[in-house]
Amino acid sequence: MKHLLFLIGDELEMNDDFRDYIYRCYKKKFKEICEIRFQNKTDKELPFLLEKLLTEYDFITLFTTSNHYATIAKILATLNEDALVLKENNLVPDKAYFSKDSFVCDFIHSKINVIKATIGQKLPEILGDIKPNFTYFCLFGIDDESAVVLLDALTKSYEVKIKTSKILDNLTLIKATCPNFGKLDGFLISIKNLFGQKVFLGKNPLDFIISKLLEKNLKISFAESCTGGLCASMLTKFNGVSQIFEGSIVSYSNRLKHEWLGIAEENLQNKREYSERCVYFMLKGIFKTAKPDFALAISGVTGENDEGAIKSGTVYIGAMFKDGTFVQEILHLDGDREFMQKQAAMATFCLLLKLKPEIFEF
Repeated sequence: MKHLLFLIGDELEMNDDFRDYIYRCYKKKFKEICEIRFQNKTDKELPFLLEKLLTEYDFITLFTTSNHYATIAKILATLNEDALVLKENNLVPDKAYFSKDSFVCDFIHSKINVIKATIGQKLPEILGDIKPNFTYFCLFGIDDESAVVLLDALTKSYEVKIKTSKILDNLTLIKATCPNFGKLDGFLISIKNLFGQKVFLGKNPLDFIISKLLEKNLKISFAESCTGGLCASMLTKFNGVSQIFEGSIVSYSNRLKHEWLGIAEENLQNKREYSERCVYFMLKGIFKTAKPDFALAISGVTGENDEGAIKSGTVYIGAMFKDGTFVQEILHLDGDREFMQKQAAMATFCLLLKLKPEIFEF
């Protein structure tokens, strides 16, 4: 099914945070964004454009501001040979299904959901249902090229097509598509049997990891340096995490690594803050303060410039369980500062899968 996300209005295009809010709500509803189109304003060409798009797409979700909402409703009513009626102070097509500030019009071969988005306010309900013919899953501990080779026989057997994308060197995201939903379910069962604990459903590994922490009520804390609290920020985007998260320490400076985490000064001199040893003591230090079940720690260089002999993109990460068992890795990342920080944070969360695989089972 061809699905379009259409945004009309300067305000929606200009406001990055609100536009990202729209994207999140849309992806939560429909699993992914297939195609996006922007238009700054309504004009005399819009009726012809909408008529054309309604022949090209099976479903259109159109977000617009109050400035254009009534105009778009009038255009759609005209295209559908319908009348406009007043519902909850909004003019909408009479035949449309209406929910507050959101309506759906049925056309011969397609549907369109028009949503009035007011910046700074909660989005109205996104209407309509699309049954996807795809699913996402991740393979952990396997590079993307090896994943394709290992999946080849199964994809042919179940008539499934796959696309892969490398999230990390040892973490591959896979999109599996099949028009036969029964075969897609059978494919996933076979994937589980083949890969065991190396596979988990979903597009975002954090969805899986945090759901397991919540399910088992396991607390987690962080000692972060170069990521500046990003791990904590990523965690707190999930509902209910107050159950497992009390806080963490952002020890960007060596002084705070020493004073807040108790790391001896000799372990912080001459760039020793960028080392496995420093990360080990960061892990130990956060346990003394927060007393979680799991601790994660990060220290490294993610700026544009090297730090002496330490190359930019060199990041040391570690994870420790309350019984004292731990794992550590050295990352060699590339990209801009923000991308490297996000890669480092994701890789650190994924250490939990290595540290206690029995807890994180699909």
